[in-house]
Amino acid sequence: MCKIADFLKAGCEVSVLFANLHAYLDNMKSSWDLLEWRTQYYETVIKAMLTSIGVPIQKLKFVKGTDYQLSREFTLDVYRLSSMVTEHDAKKAGAEVVKQVDHPLISSLLYPGLQALDEEYLKVDAQFGGVDQRKIFTFAEKYLPQLGYTKRIHLMNPMVPGLSGGKMSSSEEDSKIDLLDTPEAVKKKLKRAFCEPGKVEDNGVLAFVKHVVFSLFDT
Repeated sequence: MCKIADFLKAGCEVSVLFANLHAYLDNMKSSWDLLEWRTQYYETVIKAMLTSIGVPIQKLKFVKGTDYQLSREFTLDVYRLSSMVTEHDAKKAGAEVVKQVDHPLISSLLYPGLQALDEEYLKVDAQFGGVDQRKIFTFAEKYLPQLGYTKRIHLMNPMVPGLSGGKMSSSEEDSKIDLLDTPEAVKKKLKRAFCEPGKVEDNGVLAFVKHVVFSLFDT
């Protein structure tokens, strides 16, 4: 969110994609009604966070994947892309963002292609994401030109480790601070956090201070 704030303060037009179709295809664990409520919640929270630190949001817009991903043109491009991409390349591209299993669902193999096509249909100059997206970015740089589309710029942010050390996980409550956590809950999680003296790697507290707290001092 701090990097999005930087883009907006620099005068960039920023589109935030709520990938609701991608989320639905993730083993169909979420209903369409739930996904709709989530997008409304996220939009409200993102605007509130940016406004609270004095960031102009006039050039910020929100787009849902289903606004264009169910169109005839997008669907045709999915078929065109599927005729070019091997199973190996699709699985490799999603290795860090799609759950890896011995017998993957076809939907998980479609994920990198859908994200690559998003760049064209959102008409963006660049895509921004975490370093865990780098293989999908490489996938997009390879295949979009083969469809006759422009290769985009890709910008990446470091991944902040979880408070318990290692990768942050939505299933591990103490590894993250939720937006709706009470001050008491935040204090409790920080007291339990992994912060070994002299150890910087996988130190969620130091990483959060460096990439989030310190960056706010410039606002």
